[in-house]
Amino acid sequence: MSGAAVLAAFGAVFAWSACCVLPLSLALAGLGLGGLSWAAGQRVWLTLAALGVIAAGWIVTWRRSRPRRGDCTDRAPSRLAIGLLSAATLLVLLALAWRPIIEPWALTLIRSARA
Repeated sequence: MSGAAVLAAFGAVFAWSACCVLPLSLALAGLGLGGLSWAAGQRVWLTLAALGVIAAGWIVTWRRSRPRRGDCTDRAPSRLAIGLLSAATLLVLLALAWRPIIEPWALTLIRSARA
């Protein structure tokens, strides 16, 4: 598994958790979020940083998959690495689409269900 894939997956999961999962889980546990409130304000920058790391992971994976002349020491990327990069890409794209597309649609759906 390539290190870039692991780093990209970690970045995507951190951007996602900083926005949604981490604050809710800590609130359910009864812990305050004062120390982590800066992460929620930096959602856009964290998501863009995760997107950059994922792009670097895809570039490294693509370069490793190309056959080279004379040098056969590099192995092809594993299915796990490609799966992790795909999952991380999907999560970051979901995070980018959440506020402008998914959230307004979900709020109107909730409001119409209450009425």
